[in-house]
Amino acid sequence: MNLQSPHPTERTWRDDALDESARGFNYENHREALMVAIRRARPLWCSALVNVDMHRALEFFQTQCQSVRSLLPASHTELETRFSQKSERPFCCWFEVEWQNLKFEVTFVASWMGTAVCLSPDAQTEALHNFAWALQDFCSRPSGRSLAFSNGSWADSAQIDEEIGRVTWSDITLPDAVTNDLRDAVEGFFAHREAIQEMGFAWKRGILLIGPPGTGKTMVCKAVAAAMPDLPFLYVSDFNGHNPIPMIFERARALAPCILAFEDIDGFLHEGNRTVFLNEMDGFASNEGMLIIASSNHPGKIDEALLKRPSRFDRVFHLGLPELPERRAFCEKILSRPSLARKLAPGFDVSGLCDQVAHKSDGFTPAYLKEAFVSAALSCAQKGATVLDENFAQAVLEQITELKAHLKKTKNPDAMAEMRSNEDTIGFRR
Repeated sequence: MNLQSPHPTERTWRDDALDESARGFNYENHREALMVAIRRARPLWCSALVNVDMHRALEFFQTQCQSVRSLLPASHTELETRFSQKSERPFCCWFEVEWQNLKFEVTFVASWMGTAVCLSPDAQTEALHNFAWALQDFCSRPSGRSLAFSNGSWADSAQIDEEIGRVTWSDITLPDAVTNDLRDAVEGFFAHREAIQEMGFAWKRGILLIGPPGTGKTMVCKAVAAAMPDLPFLYVSDFNGHNPIPMIFERARALAPCILAFEDIDGFLHEGNRTVFLNEMDGFASNEGMLIIASSNHPGKIDEALLKRPSRFDRVFHLGLPELPERRAFCEKILSRPSLARKLAPGFDVSGLCDQVAHKSDGFTPAYLKEAFVSAALSCAQKGATVLDENFAQAVLEQITELKAHLKKTKNPDAMAEMRSNEDTIGFRR
């Protein structure tokens, strides 16, 4: 957005209206004060209020409108850091924008609510409503692909966008039958929309992933998102905020078809919000086009109304501890990563090491297996090694022995999820 667009040289009624809004110091009064001032100055104009994120609204003006210019005599700019980049936006602003060959005015209420007031002469009432709906639809969609819900509001998440691009179904270490069933449940749902609807069924799906920490539930969630790259991905990290559950589902319905993900859902639900969540999952409102995927480390804490009623979570997948073939396959995937493979000494016995680790790691989760390789590589690096040779292989086996002793000592399978490398810490909550 060009904040240096031409400004008028003198104050107008718009400046007075913004001043009145600012004097409505209590947040609840900002919007009312602004609307009264507009009504007084332009009694024959119509208005439409839209709750939007200002950054996205400015993108709409830039990309969807033919022109935009400021109607205030000076610029008032807020500098901030957004997605680890410096950015700026107008703090007090009033724009004239041209959209579909018609001109509209837009200002923003000076409060945290993010309300845009769209204005036009009364003769353009229908066009104004079309403009406001277009603005709202644009702002409801992520600027990238992902939205994250935290602390009571939705926000774009470039971090999740980057993370979900790294994992595919081939990176998942599960029995082939489980992986195939997961793919059918996800890809089949989106691929056969018409067939599902023609048979009279609602086009919605719920998948619940259950298993101890570190067994790959987060990886599956990322793979689901990667398998449907054209769909919005909505990730929920908490239920904080004023009555957030309806807000979460309202945004998902507006963006459908989409993927809505809840990680560690047992940590969100409690007696106070249980009924609201159940109603949103399977109430009067339609969840058409929504794939809802949730995970839980503690299925005993999940309400039976979610576990045992298919219209909420239709499929429940139990992701248990990997068996020997899966453990071996996981070890091969770790050692085949380009960043690690190019460090291996010529003639390094990858197959032999994978066999030994798989046989010695009964009861390990993928997260724990990964920790053995990460710790061994770190140990070699600290000793100045630039090539991973037999010393690395020996260090891996020593780590397996140490981790087994640790597990035996704690006698707590949940401890297996506590050791994670940096790459896996966006998981997504951790």
